[in-house]
Amino acid sequence: MKDLEHLNWRYAVKRYDTNKTLTTEEVDCILESIRLTPTSLGIQAFKVLVLGPESPHREALRPLLNNQPQSVEASHIFIFAAQKSISEKDIEEHIQRIATERQQPLEELSKFQLGIKGFIGGLAGNDLTEWVNKQTYIALGVAMSEAARMKIDTTPMEGFKAKELDSYFKLPEQNLASTVILAAGKRDHNNDFLANLKKVRKSAEELFEEK
Repeated sequence: MKDLEHLNWRYAVKRYDTNKTLTTEEVDCILESIRLTPTSLGIQAFKVLVLGPESPHREALRPLLNNQPQSVEASHIFIFAAQKSISEKDIEEHIQRIATERQQPLEELSKFQLGIKGFIGGLAGNDLTEWVNKQTYIALGVAMSEAARMKIDTTPMEGFKAKELDSYFKLPEQNLASTVILAAGKRDHNNDFLANLKKVRKSAEELFEEK
């Protein structure tokens, strides 16, 4: 499957080449892929913090990522942060955005708006958190796939001190909580033990079942 070669090429990089940084165009493509990611109701209830090689926060980030080398070696770090709650204002802004982009009267969207309010209103506590967090992982997957298509290496990272990271970036004050991190750059062929190893996955027969 030639069209999927980029997915066979990619792996979760452990060591990055610090002499190779992503171009502005490459970073913009990753960010645009995140922006275009499908999300439930299209509400995009998350934000992404972008830390480039010159970010003053990179060294401070290292202990928060449990001293994983990607924290300082990768060209860029993308921190996905989900909203902790969704307000009526958020919903109204979403509806207004749809009306503006599609040149559609607000009245035509009233039922959709009520549907969103009803759905979100029915999500309490952990249910809302889980639902919003899932949206960030959809965006993470799209970003990794697009990065691989451009021959950009990535590493999804969950092993970090979320509460301390949130506090450092003052995320709670912005109604946000970190969910997952994506490191991106170019692999270090000489120091990454995974660089030349074969990808291991279940066979199609094991993974898929037709009913």
